[in-house]
Amino acid sequence: MNPAPRPAALALLAAVCLAGACQERIVRYKPFFAGLEGVQTQTPAVYEKSPALPNAAADADETPLYAHGPDGKTRLISRTGIQLMHHIRTVLAEGDAELFGEQVLSGGTQREFRERGLDPGEESLRRLKPREKDIAKLFARMPMGEHSPNVLTEPLGGNTFRVKLTGPATRELHWTGFDMVLEQGNYRLRWFF
Repeated sequence: MNPAPRPAALALLAAVCLAGACQERIVRYKPFFAGLEGVQTQTPAVYEKSPALPNAAADADETPLYAHGPDGKTRLISRTGIQLMHHIRTVLAEGDAELFGEQVLSGGTQREFRERGLDPGEESLRRLKPREKDIAKLFARMPMGEHSPNVLTEPLGGNTFRVKLTGPATRELHWTGFDMVLEQGNYRLRWFF
């Protein structure tokens, strides 16, 4: 005669059966630099929005890098240092002096160039274009911008921050960092050092 099954044994049997039916599901995956223009990855990003929160604020990582104003002009959005780095490289490569002068450079840097009788955008491109590879090397060593492990970000006052490489990562570089200024919600380039 078989004894009646015990409740604990039934619970264990049910748990084993349910565990076999469970599946792993990826709810969110975003590869490094997935939000930057022209970036291709082997594994596509996965975004699953929760239907229960349709009006939730957008994630900061999903902020677009460009917007168009009512006048039709492109507006650069750089809420983080890495977004500013993207704009520096892109606008410098395109050689757009007007956009570089107006939206990449900080107001203080623009003012300094004007006080010397120079056009901020034109003069910046004249100085930085020959150093484009140096900028690429610097930025390659800080792949997550100001959040890279070998980078220190220090406040300098007046919404100005110094983003600098440290340790062995600084070897053989022309510049080891840059200063950025938070102006009207966007970071702008003060200059490289």
